[in-house]
Amino acid sequence: MDIRDYERILDAIPATGIYVVREDNHEILYFNSQVQEMVPEVRRGMVCDKLWVNSCANCPLLNIGDKAENRSVSCDSSIGRAVDMVAKRILWQDEIPAFVISVTPHIDEVSHVYRKILRVNLSRNSYDFVKPGAEDWAADREVDTFSGWLRQFTENGIIHPDDADRFLSFTHLEYLKGALRTGRKTLTCSYRRSSPNGFRWNLMEVVPDSGYTDQEQIVLIYMKDVQDLLKESLELDEASVRLQEVTRTLGEQNFGVYAIDLNNGKVNLIREEGYTQEGWTSQTLMWDVVMHSRFARQMHPENLEKFTQKFSLEGLRRARDTGMQKMDMLCQWKGGSEYRYVAVIAYFGRNQGTKDHAVLALQDVDKRVRQEQALSQRDMQMAAILKSRFDVMTTIHLDTDQCERIWFNESAEPQNAGSGKYTTYYRKALERSVWPEDMDKFRACMSPEHVREQAENTQDYSEEICQYRLNRPEEQWLEQHITYIRRGGQVLVNILGRDITREKRQEEMRLKKAQEQANIIGSLSSMFFATYYGDLEQQLFRSVTQQGEVEKLLGNEADYMTALRTYAENFVHPEDRADYLCTMSIRNLRQVLGPEQPFVTFAYRKQPGKDGRDSESYGWIRATAVMTQADKEGRARGIVYVAQDVTESKQKEMREQRAIEAACAAANHANASKSEFLARMSHNIRTPMNGIIGMTRIASEHVEDGERVRDCLGKITASSNNLLSQVNEILDLSEIESGNVDLVADECCLSDLIRDVADTVLPDVQEKGLHLRINPMQVRHERVVGDQSRLRQVFLNILGNSVKYTPAGGTLEVSLIERDTAKYGCSSYDFVFEDNGIGMDAAFIPHIFEPFSRAENSEAEQNAGTGLGMTIAQNIVRMMGGGISVESAPGKGTRVTVTLLLKRPGGKGTEEEPEGQTENAPSGELFRGYRIPGGGRQ
Repeated sequence: MDIRDYERILDAIPATGIYVVREDNHEILYFNSQVQEMVPEVRRGMVCDKLWVNSCANCPLLNIGDKAENRSVSCDSSIGRAVDMVAKRILWQDEIPAFVISVTPHIDEVSHVYRKILRVNLSRNSYDFVKPGAEDWAADREVDTFSGWLRQFTENGIIHPDDADRFLSFTHLEYLKGALRTGRKTLTCSYRRSSPNGFRWNLMEVVPDSGYTDQEQIVLIYMKDVQDLLKESLELDEASVRLQEVTRTLGEQNFGVYAIDLNNGKVNLIREEGYTQEGWTSQTLMWDVVMHSRFARQMHPENLEKFTQKFSLEGLRRARDTGMQKMDMLCQWKGGSEYRYVAVIAYFGRNQGTKDHAVLALQDVDKRVRQEQALSQRDMQMAAILKSRFDVMTTIHLDTDQCERIWFNESAEPQNAGSGKYTTYYRKALERSVWPEDMDKFRACMSPEHVREQAENTQDYSEEICQYRLNRPEEQWLEQHITYIRRGGQVLVNILGRDITREKRQEEMRLKKAQEQANIIGSLSSMFFATYYGDLEQQLFRSVTQQGEVEKLLGNEADYMTALRTYAENFVHPEDRADYLCTMSIRNLRQVLGPEQPFVTFAYRKQPGKDGRDSESYGWIRATAVMTQADKEGRARGIVYVAQDVTESKQKEMREQRAIEAACAAANHANASKSEFLARMSHNIRTPMNGIIGMTRIASEHVEDGERVRDCLGKITASSNNLLSQVNEILDLSEIESGNVDLVADECCLSDLIRDVADTVLPDVQEKGLHLRINPMQVRHERVVGDQSRLRQVFLNILGNSVKYTPAGGTLEVSLIERDTAKYGCSSYDFVFEDNGIGMDAAFIPHIFEPFSRAENSEAEQNAGTGLGMTIAQNIVRMMGGGISVESAPGKGTRVTVTLLLKRPGGKGTEEEPEGQTENAPSGELFRGYRIPGGGRQ
């Protein structure tokens, strides 16, 4: 196209002036017809500042810098209206750097909505009119600063007095600058302005200009009359005024305030996310849209459904129709990455017209709710503490003499028992309830006069305790804790009461026992030739009375164990010395002595003299340690050690023992008489013999029936074995009691012995469906000297009984424990056999070792046997110098313990065993991992 065609196009653009100026000197290179209409004297070559008089302050070229384009709004005094000016860089005729500038009426100028527009530099407190008001709003240019220009309106009464402070606060430079720095794009403030027809509502909007920066804060301020737009909303009857006051108050307390029209569902956002929309805005939204688009994202999922039901438009209408004035809900609101507690409150109001409103407020109550939860938790904890220790709490109000009583019980919350005058309660308690002998101490702590005096003297906290008896036939003790707590100018007085009858009785019993012990010690002190006090904690041994020869060695005070060893080396027989030191050691006394066993005794022989008297001529001393003090755990802290000469009684005891042994031997021989023996065995022999004869007769009568004959032969074999077993046991018992059995002293291995016994009983164990457990052996010396075959016989007899009397599914256990002994070259072994079978009555246990004895119950009668197994076992164990004990209870099982003192090969009991031998195997390592095939678990 020709250049003239372009010019015609530019001239045809309505209401838009376009001109081009050089970049270096701003001379006009081109202008269209619209510019010429605006400024008829325009000419090419003219400098542009001559074109628009007094408009250079708003020229977009002032701060275009290196940008390709810049915009501004200016009020051209030559045309008297606001215009938008846009400047863009070009190359004029492809060689001259220039700017093309367009001038168009400002959009709001065209729409005639805004009555006044200002361009304000907040950083410099300066201003300029983009669009002046149609009427003289004041002497617009008489004040140079923007803040001064605003102030004159309130001083001249142009702004409604009720809105003046809010108007000045909003237009304060620091508020505007701070609010815009947060990134907000629009600030609004509504106010009432005077007019010929009275005050009308106006709206001021502040928006950043195109050249706005945080350093140079240039804004445009628009002012418009919104009275007609808000006429319907601003029916200022009494209800509307109250609604506005509520919303203004809520806006100060809550981070979200919404005014909802319940008729059409529209909502005005008064305050949202902590920012206040001053006054009433012209923008309206639908409430349900706001609720679902904004609230649903931040409401906790567990609260959303209930919130929707209550605060949707339908929910608010339902609440209004029921006549509710207020509706609230506590929920959790997401703020950042965490949920916080928020109170949602809806207030309902009705205008005199047709309009119903609800104001919904969101208030952050997270801190308060969590504090209340923490206080509630602490109250519950404190209540639990009080309930665990006290029965009743009485709170006294000193200024009114009123008191409140609360009872605690185990099954419910504390119960208020009522209130009344404390003086009346005190007088009735003193007259009717307190034991006469305790009245004085009750008055001293509980009288109203004393309580007031103690409260006055309390600085921070004080406490008194009063214990007294009730005036009843049966003794009953009460304890009252009176606490005084000063808070400011007041003192809180609480009385916590509880029943201490049980504690008092226990204390009385303790004192009685202590007195009894003191009486015993005092009464028996005359019976002993030596008395010492032992402090087990300080390890001291102090003499009270002692013989002269002992005093030379021990002195009056010495280390406990040192004194004990010195005494033992000089006055105790060598064979009794180790046991004496062990029994009287601090470690043993602290383990053994206690409330249930307050003393320990040990009898020992005196050190033999040079005359070498025989054992019966030794002097005997009985040492006794009596507990006198105990620690909190009941263990002995202090003892009284006394020594008594018991030579005469001990020798008499030994003579009686020999007589008893002789009588026992004679009785055993008498019991072994053949006539009695055969008489008691007749039944046991007759039973299998009858079976053999009967089965033989049946077999002979049915020779042709091979199956029946085989069945009879099997039963004959079983009866024959039973008969043979009984005969063997009879012969063994006969030989043992006649003294014809000699024990063989061979070296044997205890682990091999136990394994052999287990393998022997294993088939019967498996057949009956039992479990056999061999526990790890706790021994240091596995190899010993003894009669292995007789030991095997004893163990098989015991285990055989366990198999017989343990129902299917039961468990048999075997344990072996080695214990130290004072005898050189020997060790004591406990062979323990346990089962969980049918057990025995306590009355039968003393007869278990008697020949032919069997428990009288159905289970025992179903099992065959002679009743000689345990008799034989006991006799063999006694022949070996050991002992056998039985513990049992019906339905719980039986425990048999065989204790034997066995020599170690070569008598090396105190020497180190060569490394690697089983004798040095740690306790519990033998049989670890050993399993009895098919016999259950280890």
